[in-house]
Amino acid sequence: MVIEDNQHLTYGPYKLVQINNAGVNFNYGSDNQLEFAEQVITTNYFGTKNIIKAMIPLMRPNASGARIVNVSSRLGRLNGKRNRIGDLTLRHQLEDVDSLSEELIDKTVNTFLEQVKDGSWTSGKWPQTCADYSMSKLAVNAYTRLMAKMLSDRPEGQKIYINCYCPGWVKTAMTGWAGHTSPEDGADTGVWLALLPDPDQLVTGKFFSERREISF
Repeated sequence: MVIEDNQHLTYGPYKLVQINNAGVNFNYGSDNQLEFAEQVITTNYFGTKNIIKAMIPLMRPNASGARIVNVSSRLGRLNGKRNRIGDLTLRHQLEDVDSLSEELIDKTVNTFLEQVKDGSWTSGKWPQTCADYSMSKLAVNAYTRLMAKMLSDRPEGQKIYINCYCPGWVKTAMTGWAGHTSPEDGADTGVWLALLPDPDQLVTGKFFSERREISF
């Protein structure tokens, strides 16, 4: 198990950046022991959500636009070929940013946890690889899109840009040192998103890997 702390970073006199890198995982490879599912969801999703809510009022207006970067994972993709939600109705609801809500995201992870507790999760069409971790990152991705929509109505000078990214299979204790990406390379896209120049390259509500946009 590895828990990485949230970091709050100020870069220069004008750029305010929040990087959410809190993460916990108890499984490796396709292992699906769900003994700690509630802790994984609480740390990875609810922890990230709560720190974003707490920090937004403190992210005072600045000329460059404040940035929020959420460290996520491809395992949380809605339309991943091998590890996606099998319930088409739910998947389409989570895809539709116009109707996406915090209530829907919370209900999704809470339903998953309820089914984990009663043993019915295997028939619930949830991701089958690192299911608890995958669900936590799916929720982070969805919440990133939701917050991007909510923050997009702010006037110029008060905007907050929020994106998420997958660092890859990084060689750290979280992967049992089995990753193939160095921590430095894993952090590269997050730093790039945090420091994108203004104004034409700024994006919000997107998912990235290796400095390229990928699908949710």
